[in-house]
Amino acid sequence: MKVIAIAGSARSGSTILDGILGSFDGGFSAGEVRWLWQRGLIERRLCGCSSPLPDCELWTRILARAFPAGVDVAEVAAASGRLRLRYAPLARIRALHGIYDRMLTPLADVVGPLYQTISRETDANFIVDSSKLSTYLYILSKNPSIDLRVVHLVRDPRAAVYSAGRTKAQLDTTIARPMRPTSPGRAAVDWVAFNGLTRSLFGSNSDRYLLLRYEDLVAQPASSVRDILAMADVPEVANAAIEGNRVVLQENHTVSGNPSRFVTGPVDLVLDDAWRSEMPKKTRRMVDRITAPYRGAFGYE
Repeated sequence: MKVIAIAGSARSGSTILDGILGSFDGGFSAGEVRWLWQRGLIERRLCGCSSPLPDCELWTRILARAFPAGVDVAEVAAASGRLRLRYAPLARIRALHGIYDRMLTPLADVVGPLYQTISRETDANFIVDSSKLSTYLYILSKNPSIDLRVVHLVRDPRAAVYSAGRTKAQLDTTIARPMRPTSPGRAAVDWVAFNGLTRSLFGSNSDRYLLLRYEDLVAQPASSVRDILAMADVPEVANAAIEGNRVVLQENHTVSGNPSRFVTGPVDLVLDDAWRSEMPKKTRRMVDRITAPYRGAFGYE
């Protein structure tokens, strides 16, 4: 069972890429599956189809058939909460592998049946998961039933930090509220941590890992998608409407993600570089200093 996982930091375009890949025949756009348990089932946030996720017909069927004896949602959600980056060294230090694995056992035990059932119930040849967090992908990579392919989507850190500071409407909650903005310093540190760990965990496996810059995706979506499908060993497929910089997004059943996951139909991909004129110079210098260790490695001078 093939899973194309989108990794990287927040505000890097993972939701739009998830939607593009999911528009191909044989693809299923699942959104940020790592949030299925907490945001979806416990908090009852909206599925991409706009129903509260526990009421979504598709996810109800998937969960019933994946776990006919039931599943302890709270226990799995608690294990998912241990995916924070502060635990990441445990995934890299051989002597501590057992500790990390035991911490995450409730989650590790459910991912195989879950993704297998998603594939069966949606007739998907590949599942797109935009969870981004590399510690979650670590769990998927250890499951023998999952053929994991990682797209490492990176955005210019100054653009990602500027976007993270913007206030957006939270569209998947029953009570309207804004998404909490992230401070520039925290967003810059997250950019380094998320992207650095993703490269460390998966970058050495060139056959199953692809580095893609957000700016290249926006400039050349068709060729970017071809590169992803080639890396994932997905044969040429149809029904993904990409013409120039315009893509056509289909209705979806995404678990979580940027509010743009509720947008369907034609969408023009336009590079958002407002940070160049609107980011204060002091903030830009700070972001430059924090992200310097990795910025050049990803092609951002």
